[in-house]
Amino acid sequence: MSANDRQVRQPLAVFYTLFFALVGCNAPYWGPYLQSLGFDYGDIGSAIASFSLVRIVAPMLWAHWSRYFHTPLHMARIAGLMTAVCFSAIWLVDGFWPVLGVMLLYGFFWSAMLPQYEVITMHAIANRVEDYSRIRLWGSVGFVITVALLGWLFEYIPVDWLPAVMLVLMLGVVVNSWRLKPAADQQPGRDNGEDSSLWALLTRWPVMAFLLVNLLLQVSHGPLYTFLSIYLDDNGYSSSSIGLLWALGVVAEVILFWRIRWLLQWLNLRHWLLVSLLITALRWLLIAAFPQQLWVLLLAQASHAFTFAMLHAVCIRYVSVLFAASHGRGQALYSSAGFGLGGALGAWLSGYFWHLGGEWVFVGAAVVAVLALIVAWKGMNIKIE
Repeated sequence: MSANDRQVRQPLAVFYTLFFALVGCNAPYWGPYLQSLGFDYGDIGSAIASFSLVRIVAPMLWAHWSRYFHTPLHMARIAGLMTAVCFSAIWLVDGFWPVLGVMLLYGFFWSAMLPQYEVITMHAIANRVEDYSRIRLWGSVGFVITVALLGWLFEYIPVDWLPAVMLVLMLGVVVNSWRLKPAADQQPGRDNGEDSSLWALLTRWPVMAFLLVNLLLQVSHGPLYTFLSIYLDDNGYSSSSIGLLWALGVVAEVILFWRIRWLLQWLNLRHWLLVSLLITALRWLLIAAFPQQLWVLLLAQASHAFTFAMLHAVCIRYVSVLFAASHGRGQALYSSAGFGLGGALGAWLSGYFWHLGGEWVFVGAAVVAVLALIVAWKGMNIKIE
C-alpha cells in the first residue's frame, strides 16, 4: 500500500472504529443510563423506539439536502460537529421529554454521517469489496472492545459516566474528519439528471428488490437484536456465557471482513448474496430448534460472519452499482429501508409475537429470511463484480 493510500485509509478506519464504538456505548448501555435517571421501563422503551425511528427519516432528509453541500465529506464534518454539540446538552436537561428531545436531535445529525462515509470509502477504494472489508472491520473491532471495556468499567464507576465517554468519541470523530482531504474527483454531494428523482430510482425493479431484500433481512434480525439474550437466559445460560456468544458473532464478523478476498475467489457477489441469505434462514432455525445445545449455538453465532458481514459488504457494492449517479442517496435508502424501517419493524414484531414462544418467533424470522432469498433470486439478477 502506498503512503498516499495509507493517508486516506487510516482516517477512514479510525472513523469506523470510533463510530461503532459509539454504537457499542449506545446499544447495550443507554437503557441502563436512562434507568439511572429514574425512567421506568415504559419511558425507556419509548425513548429507544423513538430514537430508532430517526434512522428511518433522517438519512433520506440528508440525502435530499445533499445538493447544498460541496462534497459528502463536507456534510459529514458538519453532521459530526452538530452531533457533539447537540449531545452535550444531555447535562443541561432533566425529565423524560427534554432528554428525549436531546436524543432525537443528536440522533438526527448522527444518522447523516455513516451513509456519507460509506460513499467516501467506496470512492477511495474504487468500489473494491475486499478493500472495503479491510477498512470496515475496524468498526467491528471498535464495537466489541468498547462493549467489553465499558462492561468492566461500570463494575467500578456508575453508568452516569456513559455520556462523557460518548462525547469523547464524538469529538474524536470530528477531529479525525479533518485528517481526510476531499479528493479532486470526488463526486459532489448533489445528484444530477434523472437520477435526482427519487421516484425514478424507486420504480426500477432491481432497486425495489434490493431495498425489499434489506428490509426483510433486518426484519428477520429483530428477534436476535431484541430478545436473544432473554431467550438464552430463559434456556439456562449464564450472563458470561451469553456475553461470550455475542462476542463470538463479532469475532466471526471481523475474520470474514479480513479474509473476504479469499472467499470472493470461490463465488461472485450475487452468489454470495444468495448463499448468505440461505445461511441466515438456517441460523434462525438452529436457534429455534436447539437452544440448549451449546455447540449448535456456537455454530449459529459464528454464521454471523455471513448473515451480517458478507451481506453488508455485498450490499455496499450493490449500492454503488444500482445508484451509480446518486451514491449518497443510495446509501441513505439502504440505511433507511434496512437498518431503519426493517430494524424497527423487526423489533416491534418480535415483541408483539414473543408471547407465542421465542422458538416460534425465530421460526418466523427464518421464513422472512427465505422471502428475502426469493426476492433476491428473482429480482436482483444483475451482473456485478
